[in-house]
Formats: sequence, structure tokens, C-alpha cells
Amino acid sequence: MRNIIKFIIVIVLLGVIVTSFNQALNYSQSADLKRIEDTISQLCLKCYSIEGRYPPNIEYLKENYGLLLNDEQYQVVYYYEGANLEPFIKVWQKEQNYE
Repeated sequence: MRNIIKFIIVIVLLGVIVTSFNQALNYSQSADLKRIEDTISQLCLKCYSIEGRYPPNIEYLKENYGLLLNDEQYQVVYYYEGANLEPFIKVWQKEQNYE
């Protein structure tokens, strides 16, 4: 009977550890995406303050403002409406295909 209780306690503890690790990993990934969005937004505002207009695309930020972005890992939606309107920015992590 004591062995069964010990076994159940070990299984429950392993479940808690795995769940905690998974939640920490998800939080870290969402924090990375938020950090990238904030960086792009800050560079857009920097461009607007210097040039008087928002950058037309992400490539402009890469070429003129030193934005470094791993295009193989992240997908960026950059919706530009005009020179005086702040662009919509959304970053997603691409799915990794392990073939």
C-alpha cells in the first residue's frame, strides 16, 4: 500500500514539473514576440521623429535603422496605411518543420 502511495506521489510531482516547464516555455515565447513587436514599434517611432513619416515596410527598417530579425523563425505582419498613420504590427513564430 505504501509503495502505491509513493508511486502516485511521484507521478503527481512529475506531472506538476512537466506542466510548470511547459507554462514557463509558453510565457517565454510570448514575451519574445512582445519584445520584437515593441522593438519594431520603437524603430517606427524613431523613423517618424527623424524623417516625419513612418517607414513603408520592414525592409526599410532593416536597411536604414538596423533592425535585425530572424525571418526563418518569425513572421511579421506590417500593415502600412500612410506616412502619417502608425502601422499595425503583429509578430508570429513560424512553425518548425523537423523532417
